[in-house]
Amino acid sequence: MLLLALTALVLALTLNILVKKLIDLGLKRIYGILLSILTLFAIIILFFLILVPSLISQFQELFTLVPKGINKLILELDNFKYYISPDFSDSLPDLQEILVQLQPIFSNLYKKGFNFIFGFFGVLLSSLLLLALTLMILVDPLPYKQGFIRLFPSFYRTRINVILHQTKIQLEEWLADTFIKITSVIILTFLCLLILQVPLVSAQALLAGILAFIPYIGPTISVISPMAIAFLYSPWIPWLILIFYITIYQVTDKIIIPKLRQNRVVLIPANVIIGEVIFANFLGLLGLFLALPLIIISQILIKEILIKDIFDHWQIK
Repeated sequence: MLLLALTALVLALTLNILVKKLIDLGLKRIYGILLSILTLFAIIILFFLILVPSLISQFQELFTLVPKGINKLILELDNFKYYISPDFSDSLPDLQEILVQLQPIFSNLYKKGFNFIFGFFGVLLSSLLLLALTLMILVDPLPYKQGFIRLFPSFYRTRINVILHQTKIQLEEWLADTFIKITSVIILTFLCLLILQVPLVSAQALLAGILAFIPYIGPTISVISPMAIAFLYSPWIPWLILIFYITIYQVTDKIIIPKLRQNRVVLIPANVIIGEVIFANFLGLLGLFLALPLIIISQILIKEILIKDIFDHWQIK
């Protein structure tokens, strides 16, 4: 339930960014909220009416081709072993065994992620509840904020209010960065795969964009699908795809986002990877997708409450 509330908070903050832009253009907040909600519904309707039918067929074909490509890759690597020394060949790990060992991990992530929320409420009910929570937080966030602040002693409420404001700003900055990153990855991936004439371009570009939401782990997973499919048609195109994907993420992170964004959220890579592993282990697939906002919130709470308010004032008498 906490993950559902956090998801609603992230969605509300996303819509609130659009509301702020509309207010800057001269609209009143209530009209900005209505226009943002209508925009959200329009995007959802257009997505399901126009994109979903074609994407479903592409993803079905994708799930058929990727295992074939992986099997061919394993065969190619097995053949490659004959060209190297027997001792070194025996020391290499068996890819088939690695895939068998990884399968329970992915199954566990899938079960945890969906059973955590969707197993109890059902997909439709969860979606409606998520939408309702998002709209309630967006329309009138003050009661929820005040209610949370009142959970703390009176002498600390002003400080908590400041911390909440910092958290809100950091999450909004992260959402803006993420939106630019996802959009850039989808467009650049689509163009690169189109140039290389790799099948199922739309589905793979969308998959790369979705996985861009997960730093480090997502990009690594996203390159598996196009490389596996490309192995069915050419032995060298997969390596071009790998180079293109690395270039896409480097260009996005080092050039595009810094050019468009000045106040970027900076996180230590090791902390991000550790956080993703921890949240994925305890909360499943949804925890993996929400790992970054959870890490941002945790980082602010540790810095402001634990370090500044407790450790920095801890004196030995």
